[in-house]
Amino acid sequence: MHSRHARESLLAYRESGHRGRKSAYCLPPSMSIADPPSDFQPARHRLPQPLRAMLWYVLALSLWGMSAGLVRYAALEVPAIELGFLRAFYGMVLVIPWLLYYRVSPVPRRHVGIYVLRGVCEVGGIATWFIALSLMQAADVVALGFTMPFFASILAAIFLGERLRLRRGLAILIGLIGAVIVIRPGQSDIGSAALIPLLGAIVVAVSRLSSRVLAARGEPMIQLVASLGFITAPILAIPAAFVWVWPSPAMMLLAFTVSVISLTGHVCMVRALRLGEASVLATYEFTQLLATVAIAAAVLGEWPDRWTWIGSAIILAAGLYIARREAALARKEASEKAGQ
Repeated sequence: MHSRHARESLLAYRESGHRGRKSAYCLPPSMSIADPPSDFQPARHRLPQPLRAMLWYVLALSLWGMSAGLVRYAALEVPAIELGFLRAFYGMVLVIPWLLYYRVSPVPRRHVGIYVLRGVCEVGGIATWFIALSLMQAADVVALGFTMPFFASILAAIFLGERLRLRRGLAILIGLIGAVIVIRPGQSDIGSAALIPLLGAIVVAVSRLSSRVLAARGEPMIQLVASLGFITAPILAIPAAFVWVWPSPAMMLLAFTVSVISLTGHVCMVRALRLGEASVLATYEFTQLLATVAIAAAVLGEWPDRWTWIGSAIILAAGLYIARREAALARKEASEKAGQ
């Protein structure tokens, strides 16, 4: 879930033309005034830029995969919605020093309606993600979460007027067939629980579209990121209070660790998207599933069956095709405009 949020909002930020803005509060999370210049190291000591982008991207996805596996383990002791609240709360606390340093509000008054809509959708995404991880194998949840871009494409065509081309539509259909293979209605133990991550993918898709709208209107990255915790944590506190079970110190530490891992993943994703194209980096999406499987197997002894692998491969292949196809069309349109 959070992997999609970072990629969509950060890509939209880059496309909105804010590369040249020098206000400190507009810097991405991975940058600060104290960062060394990009050419700080001698060229002979630096890895090629595409390789560095790949390494940051793989690290981000690996961290998010670890987070999913750890949540699956923590859900054995702590209610899922409580885990979701703790994740949001710790995430909110972790960005407070960042906000104080740049002296900005987490939720600006401008476009507050879009911010609230985005936050409410993220609440739905967090809740469904954590509940699904408490009911299903982590690999199945992550695999079904990969359908989010398909729903985002459909919703963008309906509400934002974006053109849904034939090849893109066929890729979406193939990707959804991959989801059916993962679920295997009537032939697996997943059952109706599979609807939970799919519902989460839909509400998170709405959140991504809201992020794109906000980025296109020039909203600073620091507020795009920080606003989520300050909106989701208070809302999630309400249902969490009804099922609250005081977690052991170990579980509290684990919840904090999940938040740190997730936030670090966002920082790594920022660096990756600053160095490489999203359509190229999408090739490595499978890393998140591999990391999830590794941590779930090590901690819980869970191992996905062959249908999860097959369905996941189909979903990711369809998503990769869409990313590559749209990037190629965008470059073609840009070259045509430049030639006019």
